[in-house]
Amino acid sequence: MKRFLFIGILLICIGCQNENTTNTKQEKPIAQLDSLSKEKIILNPLKLSPEAEKSLENFEDFQNLRSFITSLRNGNSFYINKHVDSLNILIDTFEENLSEDLNVNTINSRISVLSTESGLLRLLSEKKNPDSKKILEANTRLIKAYNSLIIQLNELSLAIPENIEKELLKKLDLDEE
Repeated sequence: MKRFLFIGILLICIGCQNENTTNTKQEKPIAQLDSLSKEKIILNPLKLSPEAEKSLENFEDFQNLRSFITSLRNGNSFYINKHVDSLNILIDTFEENLSEDLNVNTINSRISVLSTESGLLRLLSEKKNPDSKKILEANTRLIKAYNSLIIQLNELSLAIPENIEKELLKKLDLDEE
């Protein structure tokens, strides 16, 4: 009888210890994205050169992309999480409507990088419990990809007058002969 009592008490103690370990495993804290958070990224989007600004002022898809990138830069992780799906649509629309002078390999490669970073950001936002820091890091990489596109657009706008000048010189040479 004493043995059964001892075994019963031992089983109860072991059972209680197992319950405590399973409870601690289930109480894993889940970080929620806070809509009132003031966290945002520090990196600023670059500005277009005056020449590039002038050539892109009527390109509405670029203007929409630029304003959306600016709003994502100023938003916290909750805002980014809510609106990142629209970014892929804007990038695709921008790429589809490129003019012939912008449809070059250098611009297309920058758009591909921008699209990739946008996709990675979207994947992070689709997780069941998105991590605020990872979303902000991905948003920083997105701004870097956008800045790379801006640099390339600036270089391209500066290169266009040189090409026009070379063509004019060729025409003058042909006319003189």
